[in-house]
Amino acid sequence: MLAEGILCLKKKIATRVLEYLKNYYDKVMSLPDSPKKIARGVALGIAFDFLPIPIISIPLSYLVARLIRCSPLAAVATVCVFKAMVPVFFTFDILVGKFLCGGAPETDVSISGLSFVGPYLEKVIEHGYPFLVGSLVNATLFSLAVYFLLLILLERRRRKRNT
Repeated sequence: MLAEGILCLKKKIATRVLEYLKNYYDKVMSLPDSPKKIARGVALGIAFDFLPIPIISIPLSYLVARLIRCSPLAAVATVCVFKAMVPVFFTFDILVGKFLCGGAPETDVSISGLSFVGPYLEKVIEHGYPFLVGSLVNATLFSLAVYFLLLILLERRRRKRNT
């Protein structure tokens, strides 16, 4: 009986998450900007979720999107939608960084006087160079993959609507 309840709960959560992602996809696909601007905005949002930028990634993604002339709405929406995946992204950053860097030397840096951001920075420093290398590599690779995939999907969708 308990197992059935757990399975039902998992199914409800999975259904809600998939519905949430489908709504996000539909909204992004129907944005009025050009396909290139939308794809760049989504790619920027994915990249910001892989990078170790706490708290300010949402307004920062908006500002950077405006600076590089891509869709700020797509960038901010992507950062917000995938914010729950950041722990998974960071874990993947560490794994990729450790794979690429091997046994990187430990850093001996201490943070003092930063009560609000201090614990976060200490965790980033604790993982050191492998984490930073992994985040840069993952941000680049995933944003490029998302950009090209979404660009193809957007152009295909726009062609179907025009015919």
